[in-house]
Amino acid sequence: MTCSLARGVRITKASEYAHIFQKGKHTQGKFWQLVATPSSESKPRLGLAISKKAYKKAVDRNLRKRLARETFRLQQAHLGNLDMVVMAKKSRPVANKALVADLSNLFRKIAAA
Repeated sequence: MTCSLARGVRITKASEYAHIFQKGKHTQGKFWQLVATPSSESKPRLGLAISKKAYKKAVDRNLRKRLARETFRLQQAHLGNLDMVVMAKKSRPVANKALVADLSNLFRKIAAA
């Protein structure tokens, strides 16, 4: 059993990222930024943009990626057909529950809009 997201629910092309950043609706929480746009796909898709500028250590970037993927996986049934890019904001070390709760709130907010 693999723990990765299927290729069909990931945003992989640079042109898709560019389209989302240009046309998408931006929202942010305390620890995350989210850009989303309606998709032509029948399911939501996720892209991650975790900057080296915000988190120098790969361990910190990978933690945020894992948390974002798992939060998306658990909530993707409620997200409709949106393409979204999640970005981590620079912050002090905080509990994983707080990071997940903040991202969950952003997902709910963007899905309701």
